[in-house]
Amino acid sequence: MSNTLSEMGRTRNITGSSLIMEDYTANFRLCRYGTWIGVENTFTETVTISYEHTNELYVGWKINGVTIVDPGYSAGTPPWGNPVPGGPGVTYHCPVDGFFHRISFTSTPGMGEQCFYAQVLYRNGVAEAGMAPHYGPSICVCISGKEIEWPENKLEEERNCLAAFFEKLRRYKLVAHVNPPDPIEWLQRFQGLEAQMLKAQVDTYENVNHEKQPLLAKAVQTSIVNTLQAHALGAERLQSKAIQR
Repeated sequence: MSNTLSEMGRTRNITGSSLIMEDYTANFRLCRYGTWIGVENTFTETVTISYEHTNELYVGWKINGVTIVDPGYSAGTPPWGNPVPGGPGVTYHCPVDGFFHRISFTSTPGMGEQCFYAQVLYRNGVAEAGMAPHYGPSICVCISGKEIEWPENKLEEERNCLAAFFEKLRRYKLVAHVNPPDPIEWLQRFQGLEAQMLKAQVDTYENVNHEKQPLLAKAVQTSIVNTLQAHALGAERLQSKAIQR
C-alpha cells in the first residue's frame, strides 16, 4: 500500500434546531424563487484525516502554511485542542488515538463553513532528527457548525434548474467542464447581486442579436467568462467535502 492522505471520519453532534424563512425575491439566488421555509440545525462537526504510510516515519502537520506539529518533536495538543491557524471557530487535536499521523478538527456550533489546507510533514526516523522535515501530501478540509434542511421538492426544482442553466453555459461555450466540484454544487455558490448579474447577463447573451450588436454580445460574453473563471479557481477548496459526503 502506498502512502496516502485521506479523510478518515466525519461526525456531528446536534446542539439545536430552529425554523428559518428565506425570501429569495429580496435575496436573489440562482434557481431559488419565492419564500422558502426550512429548519436550521446547529452542531459540532469533527473531521479526522489520516496519513497512512508503510515505512517508519515521524509525522507532523502544517495548517494553512503554519507548522503546528513538528514531526518527532511535538507533545501534541491538550484534550480540548488548539485553534486552527486561519480558521476562526475551529480547533485541532493531535495525536488521535495515540497516533501523530492522525489529526482531527472540530467546529463551533453555529459557525459558517470554514475551509483550510492541512499538509503532512515527516522525518525518516532518528537519522533525520536534526534535519528539516520533508513535505508530504496536502488536503483541503471543509467543516461547518450549521446546516439548513429545506423541503426536498424545492431542492429538486433547484437542481433541475441549475442543471439546465449549466447546460446553457456549455451550449454557448461560456464555460468548460467544472471539476471539482459537481457543476450544480459549483453554481450554488453564486448568490446575491453577483448571481442576479450572472443570470441577467446570460439571458442577455442568449437573446441579443449577435450580428447587429456584436460589441454588446462580446462585452457580455467576456464578463460572464471572467466571473465563471474566478469562481472555478476558488471551487477547488470544496474537493474534500465533495469526496467525503
